[in-house]
Amino acid sequence: MGGNVDARYNLGCVEVDAGNMDRALKHYMLAVGSGHATSLERIKEFFVEGEGYATKDDYTKALRSYQAYLSEIKSAQRDEAAAASQENRYY
Repeated sequence: MGGNVDARYNLGCVEVDAGNMDRALKHYMLAVGSGHATSLERIKEFFVEGEGYATKDDYTKALRSYQAYLSEIKSAQRDEAAAASQENRYY
């Protein structure tokens, strides 16, 4: 709760290495809710390439959570910065 999103992602990676895919998915889902795009990619991999590690419902929830985060942080200034440089893209 209120932790570092990169740390949450890293915990997911540790759980994958340990073979705890359910726990890894939970960590990735929490990170996605805070806008961690790489966690979204990992969940996508779990769904597309995994052996049932993530369901279609899990991936849908992750996409919606990520989209909600983007909607929450959207602003005219961020859009202007993103248009000016690829480095400033937040989506």
